[in-house]
Amino acid sequence: VRQAKRLVPNVLASLRGRKPKPYFHKYAGSVASLGLYKGVSDVLGFIRLKGFFAWLLHRGYHLSRMPTFNRKVRVMFDWLGAFVFRREVISMGQIQDPKTEFARAAKS
Repeated sequence: VRQAKRLVPNVLASLRGRKPKPYFHKYAGSVASLGLYKGVSDVLGFIRLKGFFAWLLHRGYHLSRMPTFNRKVRVMFDWLGAFVFRREVISMGQIQDPKTEFARAAKS
């Protein structure tokens, strides 16, 4: 998103025979998810978080970058549903032979 704001004027400048301007942005920090409800973050170089709050910050950052309000709401509700309900657990046998369950259901 940040790069696109510079890209469009640069493409137009190139098409019009002018020199494009270099892209630059101020470092705002880093966030990373490390799995289920765990994360690390470094905000502005001096606020460091880890664990659940860093994971939540990671999710919040990505939600803020979604392009439309409609998509933000849909993604947020999907994440809330995943937070409230547990993960689905399946037998590894189903992965090895996924058609077995369908064949058994078709016979009954």
